[in-house]
Amino acid sequence: MQKHFWLLAVLGFLIFLAPGAEAKEISRLYVWDGRTALSTDGSLPSGAVQWYRRGSSRYLFLPAGLDTSSLRVHITGADSFTADGRTFSDYGITDVFVPGKTVTISNGTNQYNVTVLQSENTSSVYLRTDSGNINYISESKRNRESGFLYVLDENGTAAYGNTFDYIRVRGNYSFYPYKKSFHIKLNESAPMLGMPSAKTWLLIASYADNSMLRNPLTMDLAAATGMAYTSQYRFAEVYVNTVYYGTYMFCEKVQVGKNRVNVTDLEKATEKLNDKDLSLYSRLGTNTYQRNTIKYYGIPHDPEDISGGYLLQLELKDRYTSSASGFVTSHGQAVVLKSPEYASKAQAEYIRGIIQSFENAIWSEDGIDPETGRHYSEIADMSSLVGKYLVEEISKNVDGNKSSFYIYKYSDDVSDKLFFGPVWDYDIAYGNYTAAYYKERNLPSGKGLMTAIDDYERFYWFPQLYKHEDFRQAVREAYQNRFRPCLEVILGLREPDEDTGGLMSLQDYSEMLDNAAKMNFIRWRTFNASEFSVKTGADYTENIEYLHTFLSDRMQFLDSLWLNGEN
Repeated sequence: MQKHFWLLAVLGFLIFLAPGAEAKEISRLYVWDGRTALSTDGSLPSGAVQWYRRGSSRYLFLPAGLDTSSLRVHITGADSFTADGRTFSDYGITDVFVPGKTVTISNGTNQYNVTVLQSENTSSVYLRTDSGNINYISESKRNRESGFLYVLDENGTAAYGNTFDYIRVRGNYSFYPYKKSFHIKLNESAPMLGMPSAKTWLLIASYADNSMLRNPLTMDLAAATGMAYTSQYRFAEVYVNTVYYGTYMFCEKVQVGKNRVNVTDLEKATEKLNDKDLSLYSRLGTNTYQRNTIKYYGIPHDPEDISGGYLLQLELKDRYTSSASGFVTSHGQAVVLKSPEYASKAQAEYIRGIIQSFENAIWSEDGIDPETGRHYSEIADMSSLVGKYLVEEISKNVDGNKSSFYIYKYSDDVSDKLFFGPVWDYDIAYGNYTAAYYKERNLPSGKGLMTAIDDYERFYWFPQLYKHEDFRQAVREAYQNRFRPCLEVILGLREPDEDTGGLMSLQDYSEMLDNAAKMNFIRWRTFNASEFSVKTGADYTENIEYLHTFLSDRMQFLDSLWLNGEN
């Protein structure tokens, strides 16, 4: 009898798996705006979003502005599904995916719990690579791939849609996390979401910053205090080949351009006078880190005026060799020429001479370069120099002296001075530095001033500048009149006004990103994730509180130093 029951069970199982009754799994589910017409070639629309799978859980991370009452659905692995007692066919319209709900869908055999979330107050950026993945470009920053870019504003209105020349992964330390930052080069210049037209656009992941605010907040602070050419940005949800990748900062690149750092494009002017691409000329000079050395290209013809424009970057000495043109000062500061990237000998020597004169001046006791007789305030624009220092010191940026430090120079017919900025890269500032060492750098008053006394290297500029009383006095005045009112707005102690630009309180920033943060931190579980990272909070609210406390305590410390006269 038991044998017969066993045979019946096997026969029943085989019947269950027979054609027409086969258990099919919904392997993928896509949704998009129901008003979007289906592509004639069967490809998914540009705004399609794929569900995200983590173990047995399914999530739909929907962009702001998408009408969830009329979504078109495409499923793979089944012809239909049921939800809320109704059956929906493949490519049908549904209203069951309501934000904030967990929807149970079934194909008759398998059930799936789909948690639906939708962003607010953010734009949406859809990237589609020709290969359908980012494996190749994730291998090296040199690898590039073409594709299609589709951008929607926060209301869900299309703002841009076209093929792009290439996309690549960008960043130094930020190159390695799974949440990648991207550099996008368009085929033609285009404006983006109210930002002026350009070919190059960046998507910054800020993977290390669980407030998602350190970079945007610093840019807003810099712009509000009058620092020129600060990159504009928009918060955006990013979808790569239909997969949700998180909340990003969609922003302008620091580069020479009419709508970026608006100095003369000396590289373009040089190209017009020479027979081949400037990068094809031989590189000469010294490409290793050595004091009093220079590297440049053997370009035969220079424009008549080589006094500008220039865009420079102070860089870590171990990264110096990866740049095309540059020089190392007599004290050991590595300086990279970002533009012109391929500099002639005359151009590199010209700008090197100005930088060296500035360095000579700040190292002298009276602030005067003994070789030229010029005071450092005659060589550098003091407003931008002091502003740059204050941004670094307020944020307690551990890279404030040594990396992502930009300087630009106009042609002499505009100004013969060096200008400092734009600001860039603050995701490990404001108490967010690696906790495994230098823990005091995460404390608002730990180690006191940091940018002014950083002893990591002996060639840093700001520690030398801070030895000069006239610089310290300029810092005190700018802090009191330009920066402290902005800090009060950020901390919610003062209402924004015309003197504080587009700044908001931290509370307003965080409320604006509340829904976006819920999505981002389900996708990327980074709260207190590493034993080597500083613990900034177990959730988004705690991270905002951590940032608020740091800024409040930092302001109190700087007040005691610069306003109350304490040592």
